[in-house]
Amino acid sequence: MHRTKIAECLPLFTFAILLCLTSQAFAKAGDLDPSFATKGIFTAPNSVRTAYAVAMQSDSRIVVAGSGASNGAVTDALIRLNTNGTLDTTFGSGGVVSLEPTSIVFGFFALAIQPDGKILAAADGAQNGTQPVMQVARVNTDGSLDTSFGNAGFTEPIAFPLESGNLALQPDGKILVAAGVANQNGTPSEMARFTSSGQLDTAFGNGAGIVNLAYPGPTQIAIQASGKIVVASGEAARLVFQAQPAAQPGAISRYNSNGTLDKTFGSAGTAASVASASALLLQSDGEIVIAGALTSKINAASATNDLGFGIVRYSADGVLDQSFGSGGVVPVDFGTNAPVSGAFAVAIQSNGDLVAAGAAAGAFFENKETSAFGLTRLTSAGKLDTTFGSAGRVITSLASNAYSWVPSLAIQSDGKIVVAGTSLADGEFDSASVARYLGQ
Repeated sequence: MHRTKIAECLPLFTFAILLCLTSQAFAKAGDLDPSFATKGIFTAPNSVRTAYAVAMQSDSRIVVAGSGASNGAVTDALIRLNTNGTLDTTFGSGGVVSLEPTSIVFGFFALAIQPDGKILAAADGAQNGTQPVMQVARVNTDGSLDTSFGNAGFTEPIAFPLESGNLALQPDGKILVAAGVANQNGTPSEMARFTSSGQLDTAFGNGAGIVNLAYPGPTQIAIQASGKIVVASGEAARLVFQAQPAAQPGAISRYNSNGTLDKTFGSAGTAASVASASALLLQSDGEIVIAGALTSKINAASATNDLGFGIVRYSADGVLDQSFGSGGVVPVDFGTNAPVSGAFAVAIQSNGDLVAAGAAAGAFFENKETSAFGLTRLTSAGKLDTTFGSAGRVITSLASNAYSWVPSLAIQSDGKIVVAGTSLADGEFDSASVARYLGQ
């Protein structure tokens, strides 16, 4: 009798194994990871409204920075997720940290994790209700403010007109923050450097710790092995409330470690980018990759041209890498359903493949434009990786009639791709989300 029951169950057991193996066999790079959160997507609680930056801890937990809401006011918000996409309840209050350092807060826009695990995040706000300012906060591994940093956990607020910006951590622990307005209008974009203890570094610039940048609208900073500072300028993933791709050329500038413009880079310190220079990364071989928006398809007369992702690669000294794509440039068109697309983030996998993410947006309809998370992957030679998603592209719709975009991404040690983004509906922030995709 017992043997008969086992024999009867064997077909069902075998079917379950085959079903599991079949689903794994059909999973491919670019698919949402079903083992993460809910079918691959984590939706933040209502207390967190936007996600502008994501970083991986050494233990593979995921930290996300953005803005939140508390008692009707905006807060600077951090969340931390376990590797399975659930909130890490050992961090802050139930996985969420909310901070209010200035009288009016607009949220964190950049993030970095120190080697000791402490978290640095840059925020903007308005002092006395009108003066735009920027501050950096440092948070302990449990989510509490590190009161040994700056003034009770925050650097002093410094005047920064800010629509876009980013943060970078030097190997010596000093902190660089660049910020400014994309359309300069006579107001220079700036870069500041703080000591590891949160004070303005008087060895940077003319003793004030702050320098003017050569071009407006800084989007990202990277530190070369030589200690020189590379800054991308162009269309940002955070223009106050919503990032929209635009076919506007960008620029890369390089600065010496003291903040002066390095005129040996590119042409007199700057290299032009045909893409909008919304994101920047340094490869291990020193080459520089820019990602942004670029005209990806010329349509017939009277029709608007398609806008797609644009990825550009340079040598370490700012010369176009002619071996990459076509003359150093790769345009990626997202098709007729997403003709207004652009990248706002770029990362590199261990095999040298490049992953870019941003907005895959449709045309305007009834005074609204909808957008989804968009991703693409290129080989190290600048060719579309057709094994990724659908012919090298992935489009993930989070909410109907909403504008969703990815300002930041990170690659896990196992090759999985983590993106953080925001959805905007009817002029209001709808939700912050984190999605994870299979890398292979």
